[in-house]
Amino acid sequence: MLKRLFDFYLNASLHIGLAILALTNITEIILKIPSKINLNMVVFFGAVVGYNVLKYVDVFTRNRQWMYRNPLIIIVSVSSFLVACFYFFKLETVTQLAFIGIGVIICFYPFLRKYGLLKMFLVSFCIAVITVGIPALMTTPVTIDCYLTLVQRFLIVVSLLIPFEIYDSKTDDPMLRTLPQQFGIHPTKIFGMLLVIPFLLLEFFKTNPSYSVLLVSIITVLFIHFSSVRKSKYYTSFWVESVPIFWWLLLSMI
Repeated sequence: MLKRLFDFYLNASLHIGLAILALTNITEIILKIPSKINLNMVVFFGAVVGYNVLKYVDVFTRNRQWMYRNPLIIIVSVSSFLVACFYFFKLETVTQLAFIGIGVIICFYPFLRKYGLLKMFLVSFCIAVITVGIPALMTTPVTIDCYLTLVQRFLIVVSLLIPFEIYDSKTDDPMLRTLPQQFGIHPTKIFGMLLVIPFLLLEFFKTNPSYSVLLVSIITVLFIHFSSVRKSKYYTSFWVESVPIFWWLLLSMI
């Protein structure tokens, strides 16, 4: 029963929703931005419904019976959509427009899936804007630390996606042209690890650097190093996705 509950927690994208919420709260802590409940609710529930749509739309279009076999995921997705909409209309107009812009960009995801590198960069860009750009947009003035954090967030998300790219390479269609398919697993790991270097160095150009990025960098490099096609799905879908949550808890305790 516990395993089924845990699998549902992962399959319904509740864990990734929590991870993206954690990234948003990390931004608020680092940039000293007051936490806004409306924004946090839109981020969490929007991430849940967004990931579920992207993850299951192909399955649903190929097999309509899938919906009847997974009613709880449908209930979570619909409920998340309604809650996200409710809090969306409580946001300021400029923030609403920013979310709409990201939504339009995400619509290109199905068309970019066959371009592995572009797909990965698109996902990382959207997460960076949602978790850094939009919270920073709600503050004045936007400082150089905001821009540095935005670049850092893009880099670390790309790095954290590398274990997913490696794990999925055993089942991905060769036409997707993912990084492991084009360059091999070892060069892909090197690429992910190299991105951690500017992520770490940019922190020391900030007015108030946070040394938590050093520990996050080490953890990310270790996850990339030990990733493989033979790992359990929980390695990526739980442990790797837990890095932002761990980072958030770490900053909350400092």
